[in-house]
Amino acid sequence: MHGSDSLPWPRSVKWLHIFLALFITFQLMSELDMKAIWKHVGISAFRHFLFVSHMWVGVASTLVIILFWLVVAGNAQLRAHLFPYHGVYLQRIGKDIQGATRGIFPPAGMRGGLPGLVHGLGLLAISAMGASGVVMFVMIYAAGGVKPGDAYGIPHAIHSLIANLVWAYWWGHIAMALLHALRTPRILRIFIP
Repeated sequence: MHGSDSLPWPRSVKWLHIFLALFITFQLMSELDMKAIWKHVGISAFRHFLFVSHMWVGVASTLVIILFWLVVAGNAQLRAHLFPYHGVYLQRIGKDIQGATRGIFPPAGMRGGLPGLVHGLGLLAISAMGASGVVMFVMIYAAGGVKPGDAYGIPHAIHSLIANLVWAYWWGHIAMALLHALRTPRILRIFIP
């Protein structure tokens, strides 16, 4: 049962969350050992395969992110959850922080507060990562699979910087979800469409 101030996740959000969890995890793990397709000397074919896979799964991730934003645009409660910058949603952030210091977690579902703020920041981070990745993808294919020109360095630097933020978000999100699940297993219902 959800808290009195919490709404259940829409089915579409559950599906999109599952796809994002899988795709973003693949993206983070694949980047650990991939090498650009234009780096040939002493690089295994598998590392090039990871690079190409990373690019295509990145495009798929970006499509899921776009679908997520479309769902957000059409759902006022989801927008209030992800961007709790006003009213009762904003007030819950302070209450959630106070509760967390005493080992009390907020209820599962859409209610804004600290979890919503963190979810919204995560969506913004992966959106920026997806956008910069798509720009890199287009530049790589426009260059015929060889290293693009100097302009490639700009989206690459942005993508790399945001990747560090997404790594921190990924670890923190998993850790908090597991900690929360130990107290309230209902939190994992986000994975049951």
